Amino acid sequence: MRIFKMGFLLVSMVFGSNQINEKWATSQNCKGCHTNITSKWELSRHANSHYSKNDLFKKTLDYIAKNNPTKLLDEIKLDCAKCHNPRVSERKVNVEDKISILFDDKNTTKHYDNVLNNANMKNGINCVVCHNIDQIHLYKQKGSKGMNNVYFGKQGTMFGPFDDAHSPYHKTEQRKHFAGDNPKLCFVCHYSAKNEHGLSVYATGKEYDDIKARAKVKDQVPGCKICHMSKRKRGFASNYAPDGQQPKLRMVRVHRFASVDNSNIMNDYIGVKGRYDEDSDKFIVSLQNKTPHKLPTGYGGREVIVLVKYFNNDDQLLGASVYTLETKYVDSQNRLTIPHMATKVLSDTRLAPYAQRNLKFNVPRGATYVKYSLSYRLINKDLAKELNITDKFFLKDYTFFEQRIHL
Repeated sequence: MRIFKMGFLLVSMVFGSNQINEKWATSQNCKGCHTNITSKWELSRHANSHYSKNDLFKKTLDYIAKNNPTKLLDEIKLDCAKCHNPRVSERKVNVEDKISILFDDKNTTKHYDNVLNNANMKNGINCVVCHNIDQIHLYKQKGSKGMNNVYFGKQGTMFGPFDDAHSPYHKTEQRKHFAGDNPKLCFVCHYSAKNEHGLSVYATGKEYDDIKARAKVKDQVPGCKICHMSKRKRGFASNYAPDGQQPKLRMVRVHRFASVDNSNIMNDYIGVKGRYDEDSDKFIVSLQNKTPHKLPTGYGGREVIVLVKYFNNDDQLLGASVYTLETKYVDSQNRLTIPHMATKVLSDTRLAPYAQRNLKFNVPRGATYVKYSLSYRLINKDLAKELNITDKFFLKDYTFFEQRIHL
């Protein structure tokens, strides 16, 4: 037990050196000067990146640990925290601590609980995560490594896009990765990743780079910020101003990090048009991906569902057709699984960047009109059941388009 205690003491010394000062630990202290920015950020998935606030993430961690007996749950949590909570103070569980955890050593388990569940971690991808990044050294061939792709600055220094920003609360310096539309900062965590079988888990950044490399005019391919934040517009980065002065009006972006639940991003970047073709007696739904990545992208369980319902003059439902844009991953026994545990991709029906596709559906005899809709699902229903997801946020269908057309 003495060895365990000594190991814990040494770990605590390292932990202390990396611990985020309480002054910067959460976004709460940022609200005073950055009210508008923090209020939008609170609506984002960045604010909910910790497993205590994200049922899908938590259940995925549990599922991986259950199906991978060679790794402890805390090991998996620390590995994923490199992107989900990049200011985590430990990078891995060392061998001595693994033994201590297996023997349920209270000091060691308490230490890692503190590492994984302190106030800064639970606050998610907050202000100090992004705005304390001094340098980015993204090695794209290795993919996204989160905290391993950056050098953080000194605590108490915040970096941003402006060269004349001033705060009475912290030092402020300009960095290029905040200026313009370059997606370099986003790619720290959103470029690509592979599982232990060498299979791509997600590749949003690679998809972007591939389409940009083929573009005739590079500037025509927008970076992540334009879609998921906003175009720069007049507003206030800070509501602080010295006595007798007004807050400085600047060109700023919205910090909600738009997703299907907090914005109209799906309507803005998917073109949809339905029509009836009399010659073939088919209903055709034309889809256009207006984004520089696949649709859907990111986590492999996501789906875009096209649902077409057929009715007669008496408003009776005569039938329905469904088409899903998705990637299906399977394990070595050909069972549907999460991308992190998969050995191969069974199918991939996603829409390529800037691609168009015409979906053709047979119309039942007697149908006089159709109702069709598009919905976004954060995880496939079968996978949700396999993972035992219970949070309705992840179980609901986010319908973003509906239309009725007479035949």
